Amino acid sequence: MSNDSPEDQLQAHAEKYQFEVFPWNENFATGIALIDEQHQQLVHLINKLASHLSRGSSHIQMAEVFGELVAYADYHFKAEEQIWQPRFQNDPWYTTHKRAHDSFLPKAQEIQDKLLGASYEKVLEETLKFLVNWLVFHILDNDRRMAKTLYALDEGLGLQAAKTRADEEMTGIMQTFVETVLNMYENLTSRSLELVREKNERLKTERALVVSQMQKQSMDKLLQSMTKTIEAMASTVELRAPYTAGHQRRVAQLAEAIAQELGLPEDETQGIYLAASIHDIGDIQIPAEILTRPRSLNSIEQKIMQNHPQAGYDILKGIDFPWPIAEMVYQHHERLDGSGYPQGLMGDQILLGAKVLAVADVVEAMSSHRPYRASLGMEAALAELEGHKGQLYEPAAVAACIKLIREKEFVFRA
Repeated sequence: MSNDSPEDQLQAHAEKYQFEVFPWNENFATGIALIDEQHQQLVHLINKLASHLSRGSSHIQMAEVFGELVAYADYHFKAEEQIWQPRFQNDPWYTTHKRAHDSFLPKAQEIQDKLLGASYEKVLEETLKFLVNWLVFHILDNDRRMAKTLYALDEGLGLQAAKTRADEEMTGIMQTFVETVLNMYENLTSRSLELVREKNERLKTERALVVSQMQKQSMDKLLQSMTKTIEAMASTVELRAPYTAGHQRRVAQLAEAIAQELGLPEDETQGIYLAASIHDIGDIQIPAEILTRPRSLNSIEQKIMQNHPQAGYDILKGIDFPWPIAEMVYQHHERLDGSGYPQGLMGDQILLGAKVLAVADVVEAMSSHRPYRASLGMEAALAELEGHKGQLYEPAAVAACIKLIREKEFVFRA
């Protein structure tokens, strides 16, 4: 498995799918250093544009690259003409060559306008075919023919004799080479749309995977931060009620296990676990003497104690959790028949996460010691669930809980 960061992987995928529609070949060289250097830059810019097309870049990005190509072509034409013109003067070869230069820019502008005004796929084949055909013919035929003429002039031949020799050198095998290369690139560009679509779809899939990994890493960091914050909140509650220390942690363990047994998605299970971890955070606002009283509470004290879901909700409602944490905390004492508190919700008005939390809370509370009584035992807790399944407690959550404890031997971790 790669140790590269998601950002590095994304860049690697982009580089992997560089679409080199016109690979440079040293046989394309004219032998004139300045011209060959500029030809290679033109080839690079065409390949850069093709790469953007293959990656499905935006119209703006493609227009910028195309604009860069056109600007460099204009610069190259002027530099090239300064080499040809003094030696050819007004010879038809030079004037024809210059007209070819002059015709490039309007055609390029026409294509650039199409790139801005339509889906790139609609103009892709036309764009690449124009650029590649023009560049192949320009480099392999015209410029090489002109360069060979200059070499002949440097040897002392007159212009017409130099042109004749250049024509002779460009016939036969050399002409076959030019025609073969031109035909090869014509075939390539005729298939370019299909190739680019295939590459683009593969790249999109791989990009989506990398982005998903990046999002998961970000979410993992967020979850770690939230979990630490929630654990700190839970510890604060336990400091005020040491006799029930660990209650929220154990409820969270069982609630998570029930959610998993129900087949809930991992993300939803995570939310239930975190809500369970702080479901009694509202106890912070309950007087300590009530929380630690070593006897059953009277009716007034019970009313005060029943305020803790509301208090917990008020503490949590302003926090932008990716799950309904505050609502689950608010509803964990609600019951299916409406006999719960604080809102008296019924049935589907209660969140599934709160129903799971309610089952886990009852089991942990009944099976653990309290300041005012000894543990009632696990079997008593399960009997409570079985006796009020469908009336107070969600049947599916009850069944999952009983299966976990009786069949899968679930035990609370220390």
